[in-house]
Amino acid sequence: MLMSATQRLSSSPHVHHTDLADEGAQRIVIVGLPPMGCVPAVITLNSGGSRKRGCIESLSSVARDYNQLLQNQWKAMQQTSGHQIFYADIYTPMVDIIQRRKFGFDVVDRGCCGTGLLEASYSCNPKSPTCTDASKYAFWDAIHPTESTYYIIFKSLVPTIDFFLNA
Repeated sequence: MLMSATQRLSSSPHVHHTDLADEGAQRIVIVGLPPMGCVPAVITLNSGGSRKRGCIESLSSVARDYNQLLQNQWKAMQQTSGHQIFYADIYTPMVDIIQRRKFGFDVVDRGCCGTGLLEASYSCNPKSPTCTDASKYAFWDAIHPTESTYYIIFKSLVPTIDFFLNA
């Protein structure tokens, strides 16, 4: 029988948390989803052939809703658990990079590798053409962020990491 996303969310983190605690974990980090509708491959597959490329809001809203449910579950787990559980928000810094253009990337709607529209993982290899400066791109391929993007996400998480390490 298929479970709804809410049912899976409400049961799955608890099971994993318990398993991790049984293995001796003292601190656990739960990471939210990025704005899924802003991933280049998702834009390509859902733009209907349109030349205008932009985030697919309906898909990003699913990630926002999921993250809210995840945070609610996280708060409940914090109250009932003797362990330290932290939430890492990657949605907000990705929106800042892609939609709010806060960090000056030249290209946010396609990747540096190949055409940047659908290639990912193994299809981006030493024989694939790449852009001349990946630091100007938010995405390395049509799914994965560049090193520059990961660095910005990391910097946004430093307060959480510091709190995590000092708790």
